[in-house]
Amino acid sequence: MHKKGITEEVAKKRSRKTVKHQRGIVGADLATIAAKRNQTAAVRAQQRLAAISKAKTEKKAKEVKKEKAKPATRTTTTAPKVSKQQMKGGKSGR
Repeated sequence: MHKKGITEEVAKKRSRKTVKHQRGIVGADLATIAAKRNQTAAVRAQQRLAAISKAKTEKKAKEVKKEKAKPATRTTTTAPKVSKQQMKGGKSGR
């Protein structure tokens, strides 16, 4: 209270200290997370290069497969090219 002469002792509220702990991420348990954290930078770089080279080889194989399939599906038409306005018969119908 903010009144003159009245004094009331209030005990200070105690704050509870938070306890830190680790939780697993969905799809990975704590053991795998700890193993990845303890890896050296060289090992990580080597894994990264391996993954990149694997992706590149898969992409090349996909492109080669795509190129082989491309000529078989292609068909040529001998009809003359006519624009949409010509098909509708625009100003020439007057």
